[in-house]
Amino acid sequence: AERFRALDRVDRRIAVSGSADLALQGQRIRIGGRFEVEDGLIDVTQADAPKNDPDVIVVNRAGVRPTPEESTALLAQADVRLTVDLGRRLRLRGGGLDTLLSGQLRVTTQLPGELQVAGVIRTVDGTFAAYGQNLSIERGELTFTGDVANPRLDVLAVRPDLDTQRVGVIVSGLAVNPRVRLYSEPDLAEFDTLAWLVLGREPGGLGRDDTALLQRAALALLAGDKGNSGPGLVQRLGLDQLSFSAGADGNFSEGIVSLGKQISKRLYVGYEHALATAGGTWQLIYRAAGRFTLRLQAGQDQSLDGLWTWRWE
Repeated sequence: AERFRALDRVDRRIAVSGSADLALQGQRIRIGGRFEVEDGLIDVTQADAPKNDPDVIVVNRAGVRPTPEESTALLAQADVRLTVDLGRRLRLRGGGLDTLLSGQLRVTTQLPGELQVAGVIRTVDGTFAAYGQNLSIERGELTFTGDVANPRLDVLAVRPDLDTQRVGVIVSGLAVNPRVRLYSEPDLAEFDTLAWLVLGREPGGLGRDDTALLQRAALALLAGDKGNSGPGLVQRLGLDQLSFSAGADGNFSEGIVSLGKQISKRLYVGYEHALATAGGTWQLIYRAAGRFTLRLQAGQDQSLDGLWTWRWE
């Protein structure tokens, strides 16, 4: 096939060239061959667009799609051995990522009904949007060792417009549970790195607007959120509070991270951790009556307080 349109949608289009052999061996179909991607685009920026629920039935839709059970049964009858070369013109967009892809993948069915993928995909001339910056991807690899949906990540993206200091982010781990951490060369403290990454300069003498910007970036780092859509850490963990406050005189390195959960109408549980100390403080607040509140603190500071509140006009 020459420039066969394997996918032809606005957001996902792929043209491939190559050949494949099909042979019937008893009850199984053997498929072997090699394909090269001539050009393509995979745009996942609208991956969070509303979709029909699984129980929605669309009337008069062209074609009949097999059920997942039917697809698994068909795959169980196939012996797949394909090599896919991504070529030089396949582009991926979405989640802050915009890059060309290269590499080779080996697609096989090692077990009946189970598709396996092996190989390495590399980014080419890619950028990664994070913390308000367009970072340049210096190293980007996705290593597949079986599960097509869970490759191993190895990504280094740096801010390209700095001469004296290199800063950026490193993404590692598996795709289902990636780890994002700050990167600096020469080494800097984490919040100094964040200041260089977000503001392009040292954190000394920050104004109110700069401090607020760094506070939002710090919360994004804590939440593992780089500006992508979808629920953040507060929603995913069921928290009611996740905040950051600067220390005395706006000192960012002496800030305090606070998180908490309203357990019931009367009971609240919170935790505070000062960046300049090794430990934190747990706090339990119980509203015993309309004006009386009991507060228990444990950890770095320990106390038991009874608070009586009186309001007047």
